[in-house]
Amino acid sequence: MQLKHLNLTTSDATGLAAFFERFFGFKRVLERGSGALTILRNDEDFVLTLMKAKRNDPASYPETFHVGFYLDDPAAVHIKHDELAAAGLSPGEIQAERNMRGTHFYCTGPGDVVVEIATRPML
Repeated sequence: MQLKHLNLTTSDATGLAAFFERFFGFKRVLERGSGALTILRNDEDFVLTLMKAKRNDPASYPETFHVGFYLDDPAAVHIKHDELAAAGLSPGEIQAERNMRGTHFYCTGPGDVVVEIATRPML
């Protein structure tokens, strides 16, 4: 069994979809309701559904919530950091390997969805 789908609720489904397309290789499969629902898929056949938050939804995710992407080596993490910074997204400081964690940093995408870019943890 594999995890192959994630649904994120956001105040900016259109902007977040463009963020995942531009920086993480997703492609739009379907969009409905003027940005109310966007479905994306990547080359590994992972489906990411983005839905505009409804009136009664919480205003934000818990502080530690994030979506993570693994890259093969620390150099690739640094390249992605530079790419996001060049786009004006203000990624956080790159953290070196410690406590069995790989090289990693966090970046906040549209709609305040936090993304972690990292090498695989050393388990």
